Amino acid sequence: MKICNILLKQGCIEEKSIEKALRIQAGSDKPIGEILLEIGAVQDAALKGALDLQSDLEKERFSDKTAFLETIEPFDRLDAASLAQICETMEWKQFATGELVQKEGTAGEFFHVVKNGLAKIFMEKDGEEKVVGFLGEGDFCGATALLSDGINPSTVVTIEQTLCLAQNRDAFTAMVEIYPQFAGYFNQLIIRQSKTIFSKLLATGTGAMAQVEPFLYSKRVKDLISSRQVFCAEGDTLEEAARRLIGEDVKTAVVIDSNKKFLGTIGLKELVDASLLKGASPRQTIGPIVEKGLKAINSDSYFFDALHEMMRKRTDTLIVMTGEKIEGVLTSLDLLQFRGREVLSLIRNIEDARSFDELNLLRQDVESVLRVLIGDGAVASHACKIVSELNDRIVRRAIRLSEKTLGAAPIPYAWLGLGSEGRKEQTLLTDQDNAILFDSTGNREKARSAEEYFKALSDRVVNGLNECGFPLCKGNIMATNPRYFGDLSSWQEKTARWISVSAEKGEDLVDIYTFLDFRAVYGSEILEETLRSHVIGEFRKHTYALRMLAQPIVSIPIPLGFFKNFLVEKNGKYKNTVNIKTHGLLPLSTCVKLLAFFGEVAEVNTLERIRGLAEKGIIPTDRSEFFEQAFETFLALKIHNNLNNLDQGRDFSNNINPALLGTKQKQLLKDSFLAVSEMQKITKDVLRVADNA
Repeated sequence: MKICNILLKQGCIEEKSIEKALRIQAGSDKPIGEILLEIGAVQDAALKGALDLQSDLEKERFSDKTAFLETIEPFDRLDAASLAQICETMEWKQFATGELVQKEGTAGEFFHVVKNGLAKIFMEKDGEEKVVGFLGEGDFCGATALLSDGINPSTVVTIEQTLCLAQNRDAFTAMVEIYPQFAGYFNQLIIRQSKTIFSKLLATGTGAMAQVEPFLYSKRVKDLISSRQVFCAEGDTLEEAARRLIGEDVKTAVVIDSNKKFLGTIGLKELVDASLLKGASPRQTIGPIVEKGLKAINSDSYFFDALHEMMRKRTDTLIVMTGEKIEGVLTSLDLLQFRGREVLSLIRNIEDARSFDELNLLRQDVESVLRVLIGDGAVASHACKIVSELNDRIVRRAIRLSEKTLGAAPIPYAWLGLGSEGRKEQTLLTDQDNAILFDSTGNREKARSAEEYFKALSDRVVNGLNECGFPLCKGNIMATNPRYFGDLSSWQEKTARWISVSAEKGEDLVDIYTFLDFRAVYGSEILEETLRSHVIGEFRKHTYALRMLAQPIVSIPIPLGFFKNFLVEKNGKYKNTVNIKTHGLLPLSTCVKLLAFFGEVAEVNTLERIRGLAEKGIIPTDRSEFFEQAFETFLALKIHNNLNNLDQGRDFSNNINPALLGTKQKQLLKDSFLAVSEMQKITKDVLRVADNA
């Protein structure tokens, strides 16, 4: 790259100065850099830096293509001769800062592999740029267009000097034909990238809580931990540990053994407690007061994952690991430095709420969080997990407030979340679906005497949650209904009857479908696990039950015509729309649910069930991401539609007008309905549902 271009891109010089220097050079044999210095157009330090960069770029340009590609998947799977042959079809290509690599909507001409530098990927939405990702060393662009309709789905522009290996369309096509495994690799890569891109396209910005940043879903944990990390040995003294913590101005240190294996953590709190409150000598070793238990997170996880883990495990400290290597400690303070403080502050306020009225105000804040998460481009399922986690805390606080009034429970019990609450897929204004299960092991008489307490508790919690903004269930699927109330023995009898009799007769189907998503939101997880084992055992005994439950679900038609056009409502309130819950979310999540019980997959969340089914080979592994993307699409459109309904004062509905969607959104929705059809077929085959059943 020419030195003038480097200086210009770096902002070290003006164009008119370059023009003047070039005129002078025309009658001289001096290097252009020397002339620029003589006329005072550039500083010596700036020129030296530009010359060094030019030298580095030239070295990179002529570096060994094979040595680079053999470190990049999927090229690392090839033998030397094949790799060399591919390298012959590629050329180094240098892009200056701000240079266009590919343009959305234009014909794809090249496949690029980034050697070094950085580029951003963005799409046009409502006249604005929507950044959907970044490309760094080893990343690709161009494959989507070359493997599909030939049109670039996004724009890629460099944000610093970037060097790539470029391969033209014909050479790329030939490479994929010669090495079929490449087609599979790039197709899976495209599915993952599409999931990210389209989840952002489906997002809507509301600006309700602008402090929550989009990088909560792109920033990795390894980038969040403080550079100040303290490691202590179990033989260190209290005094030594305190000096190191105070010296580095951190509150928690990782404790390791002689083989650098993790033992636990120690913080200033433990040191103060040992020395001041328990009178330990400063020369005592820290071994006895180390906090045991590894609450770890992978260094490649995202901010969202760390926030979710802290919420789920009720901790403000996570150990960051790369494989078996300990990178350090991630604290809630580290997260606070990267925003997200509104979510963490909301958690504290929920835990401290003193009344149902306070919880109602906080429930409204949860709705604001959902708006921002979706508006800032969060994947829909991630947003739902955060919202469900916050809703769980509101439910648990409502139960504790009720217990405070009624007194402690006389025997162990579990408050069960059902339906979307059980699956952790709640969105806006979700009504209540819950049940109560209490212990009866070895003492039915004690369980009967405790019934009055649990009836009072159920009544107080259900009505309290109604005050908190969780409407009563129109179908009365709540713990105040005797059908959803009882001890373990009665629940075992009830579920056995549902599975052995009701499923065969086609009765109580809504009850059964909703109940099968049960999860302990509060109380004894052992009771939940015992009941789940019983339900799985009943399905194992009555194999026809899942088949009968599946029959009406696999018969739900998808709203696509022969030529893949949308089949919309012809008249009525929802004219020209399709219902994405009835024809999309419901059959997809229900098929997955029934297959999960067939395969004895313990997970309750739909995405986790899909992954569990793929691991067990019940659904094809190479199709699991296709089903996941379909679920994400339906969920994102549902949330988007609900927000629009709320903003425009309309009743909530799950009806979407396809004509109002963009071209890419329409295609994604069509693909999602096709995924439902494919999942229905798998369910029919696996559960042996007859066509004329």
